[in-house]
Amino acid sequence: MKNKGGSINMDFVKEALSFGFANAAVVDVKELSFVPEYRQFCEENLCGCYDKIPACPPACGTPEEMRDKAQAYEKALVLQTVLEHPENSPAVFKKAKYDQNVLTEKLAEHIFPSREDNYLIMSAGPYKTHSCMSAYGVDAQKMAESAGMVCWAGDSDVRFFSLVLYHE
Repeated sequence: MKNKGGSINMDFVKEALSFGFANAAVVDVKELSFVPEYRQFCEENLCGCYDKIPACPPACGTPEEMRDKAQAYEKALVLQTVLEHPENSPAVFKKAKYDQNVLTEKLAEHIFPSREDNYLIMSAGPYKTHSCMSAYGVDAQKMAESAGMVCWAGDSDVRFFSLVLYHE
């Protein structure tokens, strides 16, 4: 776990860990890599939400609009949960993403209790009004490296990520 910020950022990391995340780190938003071609993951419609809900493409905006929206923030709290040796079941993965999103939203509301306009959630799959990292085109591998976390390890564990972007 790596922290690239001051004491307030460390408090965010501690809060995230106390909420049950396996890992958390704060990085500068400028360290996030946006790849417009990752929108293809949305277009493949594996989650079943493409062109069905406002948080998903195409309604949420173009890859460029999504990147610009994210880059309006300075910091990103990177949040990770890990399923260790899960059964290969779409239902298990869907539930894990849902749990990650619920936990992310609760943490954001806890950290920023009266500042909804000062943060942006990138969820692990679409959730309520929050678009997922694929809709934004975030390169999860590079994000994880920047945060000092493992994304892919060649093991059977499955790692889920979400982000809370905020103003300093």
